[in-house]
Amino acid sequence: MRAWEPEGPFEERLSAAFAAGDTTLCLALLAHADLAVPVTPAAAAGREPAGWPVAADDERTWILAYTSVPAMRAATGGTEHFRPMSLAEMAACWPDPRWGLAVNAGLPAHFFLAPGAVARLAVPTLAQDRAAAPDSGVPVLQKLLRRADLRAFLGAGETRVSGYCHHALDVAHIATPAVLADTAGRPDCAELLSDHGSVFILRWYAVGLNLYPTPYGGVDEAGRAAVDGWVVEEPPFTGLGLAPHPDRLVREYKPAAVGLPHGSEIWELADDGTERRRAFYDGDTGRWMLVRRAAAPVTGDGLPGGADVPGTPVATGTPPAGFGQRSGALPGPPGTALYQARWRGADHPAVPDQRADGLWLRLWSAEPAAGFTQVRPGHHVRPVPAAECAAVSFTPTVAEWRGAPFAVLGERAGELLLEYTGGSVLVARELGLDRAGRGVHRRRVPRHEVRNVRTDVVPLDL
Repeated sequence: MRAWEPEGPFEERLSAAFAAGDTTLCLALLAHADLAVPVTPAAAAGREPAGWPVAADDERTWILAYTSVPAMRAATGGTEHFRPMSLAEMAACWPDPRWGLAVNAGLPAHFFLAPGAVARLAVPTLAQDRAAAPDSGVPVLQKLLRRADLRAFLGAGETRVSGYCHHALDVAHIATPAVLADTAGRPDCAELLSDHGSVFILRWYAVGLNLYPTPYGGVDEAGRAAVDGWVVEEPPFTGLGLAPHPDRLVREYKPAAVGLPHGSEIWELADDGTERRRAFYDGDTGRWMLVRRAAAPVTGDGLPGGADVPGTPVATGTPPAGFGQRSGALPGPPGTALYQARWRGADHPAVPDQRADGLWLRLWSAEPAAGFTQVRPGHHVRPVPAAECAAVSFTPTVAEWRGAPFAVLGERAGELLLEYTGGSVLVARELGLDRAGRGVHRRRVPRHEVRNVRTDVVPLDL
């Protein structure tokens, strides 16, 4: 090993934090660093794929990376060729969830990161993102919809979202349906594209960041345990919080039957790159509304420009192909308010409504009350700022069946429709559940087989 001294402010600060035993600062600095990952001369010349430089000890295999080219040269005895990579870029193509990361191995300031630490540094949770950038606003998430999903939302009036979804900002630059499906929709690409080559996208504000956990895990129990995660998923699956595409960094999350906020939208991205808003969710009536509107560009926060002001009338028109022959409010029973807000000492069913001036709650009441507007007989609504509410919670109905956790989606003819919330595709298969999309498994079971049916109360991280 050659002699080495820290070069530049970053390495000087990192080395000082290491010497002081300030692990928190060290990790914070590494989280945003570009590292030098050695490659062979042949890989540098394009004659072979770039592999991963590794070393092994009794604990695990370690991928080798360095905080600068001089650090790499000093530790390796003169290696010249490398590729610069951030932790997120490394996580997107991490070769084995059991492998760790060795940064500056052999140098005075060195770090050995277990795979779970790599995952959480590379892809923080939504709450950690907000803590790092408090003024960044409420994130916009999106989910690509299969034809069956469209039928569920616009035919059956579904108002909950489940399975893998993505940060809208990470894919805002993609204007080609096939590329978007390949980037964020694997392995369901074939089910996502319409007969016309378009793709349908559900977009909404992530109200309650704790309802959208980052899916750390693996494709088997060993991989899940290696990253200290909670998900076992069918491949392809990175397990480090990113969509399974090695060339694009797309953060993904895994909600389970989470109620959508007022104003959530379904957009169609056509093969010519234009977007058209096709439907929006009216939280006052609990119904989806079909709309026809000119295309609008996507704004900087990931939401389409020209979106309608919540609560104002929206022109309805002929539904797009595949939506049936209806327009305006879709039929079927109104949705259920899956949230609860405590306002002026009383608990009300509520629907979140994220606005430019902050979060509001659209309170529901069965009885007439001051300030409440009747939407239909027996149903009154009043919007209030969330700041006026003493508590806001997500209130799903949950249960256990054969020892596994489930959300209860509905009841019919003595059977409950259950959605598995445990996170393991292996358990879902053992239970004989039906796959309803990537990461979503459901089954109808007799009511008498289900145990501990109850309303869960989950305070929202606002």
